[in-house]
Amino acid sequence: MSGSINQDLILQAITELSSIVKENRNELKELSSIVNENTKELKELSSIVKENTKELKALSATVNSNHKEVMQRIDSVEENLSEKLGKVDAKVTILSNEILETKADVLRLQQSR
Repeated sequence: MSGSINQDLILQAITELSSIVKENRNELKELSSIVNENTKELKELSSIVKENTKELKALSATVNSNHKEVMQRIDSVEENLSEKLGKVDAKVTILSNEILETKADVLRLQQSR
């Protein structure tokens, strides 16, 4: 009888272990499915990141090009303004001298009267 009880306990343990193994297999299948979904999602995200990186590089190149162009324009405008200011300064100096000469002439005329 003790042999039969031992066999029953062994069969019960085997049944329980078999059930646990089946549950573990099911869990592993679910986890494997989740891992596969996550892998697929990561590949998609990686692709999006690569596309965005390409776009950012293109935009960066455009910004750099535009920056150089703007800086050249600024340099050109500064140069033109500097030339024009020089000319205006020269004209103001001439006019100032002429005004002083005119005042001197007026004073001489007034003194000669």
